[in-house]
Order: sequence, then structure tokens, then C-alpha cells
Amino acid sequence: MTGKKIRFDAILVAGEGESSYKVYHRHKAFLEINGKHIVNYVVQTLQQVEAIARIFIVGQKEPLKAVLAEGNIGLDYPKPIYVIAQRANLYENIWHTFLESLPDSVNREEVDRTEYRDKAVLIVPCDSPLITPHEVEYFIRHADLENHDHVLGLTAEESLKHFYPADGKPGIKMAYLHLKEKSYRLNNLHLVKPVRIENRHYIQKMYQYRYQRNFKNLILFGLSLFGKDKAVHYRYYIGLQMGLLFGGLGWNRPLNYFRTWTPKRKLEESISTIMKTRFVAMEVPFPGAALDIDNDRDYETMKARFDEWREYLSHPENSLLSFSN
Repeated sequence: MTGKKIRFDAILVAGEGESSYKVYHRHKAFLEINGKHIVNYVVQTLQQVEAIARIFIVGQKEPLKAVLAEGNIGLDYPKPIYVIAQRANLYENIWHTFLESLPDSVNREEVDRTEYRDKAVLIVPCDSPLITPHEVEYFIRHADLENHDHVLGLTAEESLKHFYPADGKPGIKMAYLHLKEKSYRLNNLHLVKPVRIENRHYIQKMYQYRYQRNFKNLILFGLSLFGKDKAVHYRYYIGLQMGLLFGGLGWNRPLNYFRTWTPKRKLEESISTIMKTRFVAMEVPFPGAALDIDNDRDYETMKARFDEWREYLSHPENSLLSFSN
């Protein structure tokens, strides 16, 4: 007998703060493509996912409500939508929105002693307008929450080559995590049990340094995370940073050397130790969520090729073909 499928609340992160990157001096949630705000594309996708129960959007409350109303998105159907006022940073936005998702009867100060310590939520960014319902459904249904507390989605480089510049058309070519097995892009989907991540405050620190190019700051960041006595973590950290450097330069020989420093399983174990949780990264065959907007150029490219790419991604067999190859 097949058990009832579990449905999860989704937290759509659309908050502004010191570490959030803007495009044309505007928050990415409020950018428009084909006359429609980017955040509304993401919301409408999440509304179509069977495995999602409710949607919590965290950000500037009144502007977000206005944008949802402008897009004729109801707050009650087909899924309940709650707009939560943003806090000071990414960590606080996620944590306090998670607390808002709990019943009023739950003591927020002692949530780790309740049944909700094992509650998982889906975390989604606001700047991936090409995200599709079938990739979100795939990610949720294949995430192993019995053995892990944080599942992060990865998209392999092969699945993203279709979106590179080609034939005189603009494209998006991203930076990758060059692991021993493959080169991956974070696909921006997280299925997380927030209470089960003991060092969850590190999330904000990692977010602040995600585009850091200053080598001194990278070392200080490593020291703040790992301490001076955990040398094994530095090997993976340096391997990733050198992979990003030489991958960006197109220097394959040193890239292939440093990627051997970061086997996927060992990196997962290292992150689990640092965050004091059970972490795993899962490859997802569908690339829509990984196609986020990081800068002005990406935004212009997305606008120019949006309809073409959206049509391509609407056919799951296209992505599965790249995945199998």
C-alpha cells in the first residue's frame, strides 16, 4: 500500500539587505520580463507543484503584495500565500519565516523540543524565472530526508551548455564548482530541516562571501568557519577556490589538478561537520532553477531569449537527454 505523499511549505526568498545583489539598482524580484515581474514567474511555478502545500514569501511586504496583485495572483488559491516582512539578513529571513510557518501553539523558544524539529521546508530564490514545476517536483521527490537534514540541488555543466552564447546569440555561461566527478552549478533549490542545522548562523556568512574575489578575505572567511585546527576542510575549500579561479581563466591543466582535491562525498562530509548537520548535494537533471540573474548582462540576455528558453525547458525530455549523455 502506497503511503500518502508528504507536502512541504516553500519559502521564497525575496528580501533585500546589505548582501543582496541588485540589477540596474533594483532588487531582482521586481525586475520585469515580458511585462511580468520575475517573482511572479517563480510564484506561479510553485503554485503548480503538487508537493508544495503553502508558499511563504519573505521580503518587502507591501511592494510584494502590490506586485502579486498586479499579476492577478491570489493569496488563497491554488495554494495559500503568506507575505512575511523581511529581517536584517538572509539567515534571519529564512529562520523567522520558518517559525511563521509553525502553528501558533508552538513555543518558538523551544521549537527544538517539539515535533517540528524535523520539519523540512523548500527554500527557493526569487531570481530564477525559468524554474519549472517538473524540476521542483523531481527535486522534492528524490531528496532523501530520512538520512539527511539539508539537501542541496546541483546542475551539471552538460545540462547548461544549451544556454551558452552560440550562433551570434547571447547566452549565460556561469561559474562552476569543479568537483572531482563533475563540474556543477548550484541550482538554488534547498530542502532543509532548519532546526537540525546547528550552525545555521554560518549561512549568512557564506552568502556574504559567495562572490568574494579578495584572497585575504577568503582566507579570513575560511578561518572563521573552520578554525585553525581543522586542516582537512581547508583542502576542500582551497580546491574549490582554485577550481573557480582556473576555470574562469580557462586553464584546464591546473583546474583538473585542483578538482581532485574535492571529491563530492568528502566535500559533503566536510560541510556536514562544519554546519553540524547531515548534508548532501543531489544532481537534478532539469536546469531551469540554476539559470538565475546575477548581473545586468544576464538580465538582458534573459529578456532576449526568455521565450525560446522557456519553450525548451517546458519539454522535460530535452533536459533528460542532456542528463543521460
